[in-house]
Amino acid sequence: MKKLEEYRDDLERCVKCGTCKTGCPSYTVAQREWASARGRVSLIKAHLDGDVDFSEKYLRQIKECTLCGACSSACPNEVPVPSIIMAARAEQVEAEGLPTGAAFVMKRILDSKRLGPLALKAASKLQGIVFKDAGGMEAMEQSGLVSRFQIPYMPIGCKDRLVPGLAKTFFMDTRLVKNLKKEHGKGARSGVKVAFFAGCAINYLLPRIGEASLKLLNEAGAVVIVPSAQVCCGMPALSLGDTDTAKSLALKNLEAFEAVEADFITTSCATCTRALKDGFMAALTDDPSLTERVLSFSAKVRDITELLANEFNIIPRLKGADSKTVTYHDPCHLGRGEGGIRDEPRELIEKSGHAFREMKHPCGCCGLGGGVSFTNYDLSMEIMRSKAENIKDTGADILATACPGCMIQIKDGLNRFEVKADVKHVVELF
Repeated sequence: MKKLEEYRDDLERCVKCGTCKTGCPSYTVAQREWASARGRVSLIKAHLDGDVDFSEKYLRQIKECTLCGACSSACPNEVPVPSIIMAARAEQVEAEGLPTGAAFVMKRILDSKRLGPLALKAASKLQGIVFKDAGGMEAMEQSGLVSRFQIPYMPIGCKDRLVPGLAKTFFMDTRLVKNLKKEHGKGARSGVKVAFFAGCAINYLLPRIGEASLKLLNEAGAVVIVPSAQVCCGMPALSLGDTDTAKSLALKNLEAFEAVEADFITTSCATCTRALKDGFMAALTDDPSLTERVLSFSAKVRDITELLANEFNIIPRLKGADSKTVTYHDPCHLGRGEGGIRDEPRELIEKSGHAFREMKHPCGCCGLGGGVSFTNYDLSMEIMRSKAENIKDTGADILATACPGCMIQIKDGLNRFEVKADVKHVVELF
């Protein structure tokens, strides 16, 4: 990953025109100069010039960026603000280290093949002590949880915050995945070989999305493999500035997926798509010996909506009595970060047999990104407010998207702002 100093030329290209302000979610809410991309660029430049140290004000601004990329998309000089922000965060972590809690999660949970799953399985059995089911008799995974009491120093313990419960059976432990491993062991079948990357949210929180993904891929005729050695995509670490953990995770995933020799690598998480396509190169750029392998890996990566729409023929479902009205939220990591994957999810929605209705500003950030949902929950919810209003205005029965993280944020926001709409992944519409 490039050092902050290496972005000096990019910082100099900012002419302070203010175009970036129009789409910046944090500026729209906060209405202060330092909360805009222009303000953050000026602050980081001052820091590099030695005029600003790691002050509370400086750190607040670089941590309250959602990394949505709206500023870079609008910038006439193509200043890569999200990359600069991540480099600024990495510089601070290198100088001062991660907070104790974040370091434990990154080093001991996400970057551990054994301890992480064991700790989360234990937590899934104990979560009822701290949280209660928000939906009465509904399944915990469908309704979500709210904290029984305010938990100091724990962002997910904010009063009335709706969070998904840890799954009783993690995706990687489901019978569907275990049966796939057995089938793969019996010998190769003819067909396009697709390796599925689950990601943390699907594995630990929303396994139903993974199961729906595998069923659609099987229905499309793909030979599906789920490499058991896969770990977190590394984007949480990159976003925090923990480049060491991001590199470790990237290398483990690179080796895990190289071993299965798939034609395509796919995931049902927009954030993971971004990480697998671009994040690996950013994390492993310091080792030129890996460049060819990383490029080969990244060339195979497709978001599942992209893969199903462009590489397979999904038979359209006929509209029936259970057809609903669906609107779609463009995840920032997909609509902007991957060359604009916008048409493919909508094409799949049309084929699902439901009626599609576009919302106002579908590509507006939901407030989850960049860790803002954890560092400043109130800000993230204020960003989410306009998204909730736009969803409500469509009158849609279902809000569909292609990112489990966005699903979690949006479900919490709809609950907070009293908007009645189910939240589903596009693959769950079939």
